[in-house]
Amino acid sequence: MNYPVFRSPSALKHQAHHLSGPWIEVDLDAISHNYRQIQQICHAPLMPVIKANAYGHGHIEVGRHLERSGAEGLCVGYLREAISLREAGIACPILNLGPFTATEAEKIVTVNISQSVFSDHVDLLNLAAGRLGRKTGVQIKIDTGLGRVGVPHDMALAYIQKVARLKHIRIEGVFTSLSEDKIFDREQLRRFNAVISSATKSGLDPELRHMASSAAILDNPESHMDLVRPGIMLFGHYPSAGEFRRRRIDLKPAISLKARVSCVKKIKSGDSVAYHRIYRATEYQTMITGAIGYPDGYPSHLADKALCLVKGRYLPLVAAVTANNIYIRGDDADDIVVGDEILLMGGGRDTPVSVESLVTISGLSEYKLLAGLNPILPRLYYSAD
Repeated sequence: MNYPVFRSPSALKHQAHHLSGPWIEVDLDAISHNYRQIQQICHAPLMPVIKANAYGHGHIEVGRHLERSGAEGLCVGYLREAISLREAGIACPILNLGPFTATEAEKIVTVNISQSVFSDHVDLLNLAAGRLGRKTGVQIKIDTGLGRVGVPHDMALAYIQKVARLKHIRIEGVFTSLSEDKIFDREQLRRFNAVISSATKSGLDPELRHMASSAAILDNPESHMDLVRPGIMLFGHYPSAGEFRRRRIDLKPAISLKARVSCVKKIKSGDSVAYHRIYRATEYQTMITGAIGYPDGYPSHLADKALCLVKGRYLPLVAAVTANNIYIRGDDADDIVVGDEILLMGGGRDTPVSVESLVTISGLSEYKLLAGLNPILPRLYYSAD
């Protein structure tokens, strides 16, 4: 689904006023700021990773924005993400980091996706490209020690040579993924460089070489090579708790999760709320129901732990996060009415509803919290540029 990009906060707010259920707001200018900050550190082209629906931000609109920003290309986690980007008119290079089947090989060739390869599956692409009378681009994934996917580094030269002999395959790059262990990362860098050196000596040009994701961009300048693959940092969040404390780079969070008040009522001491009477009032109080639940991506275990922002007040969640509702203790907030906006995630960096605050409360990582946001939630985008 395509969503418009609003040029002013007031225009976005007007559109949000028509939404009854939960929604997400994304500040594309914040993403642009983060993009420029990363560029200043690494001085290398960026090929952003927008897997998991751009970490909850919406991969189509974020992909469009990054293409306009001059990104070298885009990386995705699954082929369906790559195809949807092409169907949305995004023309820049796209690297599919995920798997593919024999029936999908022809589609990869047809829509010009650069496919990650590390096994004999590359033969399927060669056959598909041959049937279509063209060449197709691949990037060879080398496992230098992460142990996830990739051709083992000590077998990589032979594999590169095999792929180079395929008539309808064009090698567009070689890459690896680091383990984010500072000592072992150096060994991975050595292994990767050894493969590249051997390939070059045998007369093969690997073209693009890349290995640095968000953590290595900050920690390991030697890993920057021909391009870097920022992910979570692009959206304003640091790759580790340590980096969040150090804040060596100025990042701006881009996302807000919002909902609306669906009910406001007074309850007296002894009244209960939610299934199994999980919450019982100990005094006369205001109880507010919000229209959002765990299927929307708001973690169920934040009840009785998190705060939310309503009309300038931080109010506590109580009882439970159910499929479609949250419960908020209103305290003395007698001016809150049905339809008022609830901010559950976002705001300033050090507020009680920031992503980092929710990470601390929930025990989830930024990655899991953001990637868990339901992709069918409406997303409203803002950019003054």
